[in-house]
Amino acid sequence: MSERGLPRVTLRQVAERAGVGPALVSYYFGGKRGLLQAVTEEVAGEMLERVERSLAMQGSVEERLRGVIASWVDAVANDPYAPRLIVEQVLFGDEATIDAFVERFGRPNAEALIRLLAAGRARGEIRPVEPMFLLPAMIGMCVFYFLSAPIHQRLFGIERITPELARRFADHTASLLVHGLATGGGAR
Repeated sequence: MSERGLPRVTLRQVAERAGVGPALVSYYFGGKRGLLQAVTEEVAGEMLERVERSLAMQGSVEERLRGVIASWVDAVANDPYAPRLIVEQVLFGDEATIDAFVERFGRPNAEALIRLLAAGRARGEIRPVEPMFLLPAMIGMCVFYFLSAPIHQRLFGIERITPELARRFADHTASLLVHGLATGGGAR
C-alpha cells in the first residue's frame, strides 16, 4: 500500500504480496481501510517508541533533542515508505485515521516535547518557543528529506539514501534545530 499509494492498490494485491487470500485480509482487518489503519498504527507505534527512548535519556535538552531527530530519521530511513504513508493517509486521510494518529503518536510526542522545552527554558538552555510551531517544523524537516529524495538524489548525484547519509542528515538537521533554539547566539 505504501509503495503504490492507497488509491492505486487493491486488497487482492496486498493479499497476494502477503501470500494469503483476500478474504483472510478482509476478515482480520475489515477491508482496505482497516488494514491501512493497522499499518499506520504500527508505523506510529515504532516511531513513538524510538522517541520515548530518546526523551527518557539523561543529558542536556540539546542531547535529547538530537536523540529525537536521530530517532525520527532512523525510523523513516529504515522504512522508506513511512513518509509517503504518513502524508497520504495521515495528513490527507479520513477523520478516523487522523484522529487515531494524533492520539497514538501526535499527542504523546507533543506532550513530551512540551515537557522537554519547559525543562530547557527552566535551566536556561533554550529560548522560549511555541511548541505548536516547533513540532510540525521538526516533523517536516525529518520527513520531507525522504519525500523529496527523487529530487535531491538527482540534484546531488546520490544513488540512494544510505544509513550513513541518513545519519549525516540527522546530525545536520539536529544542529539546525538546536542552534535555532539556543539562548546564546541563536536566531530570535
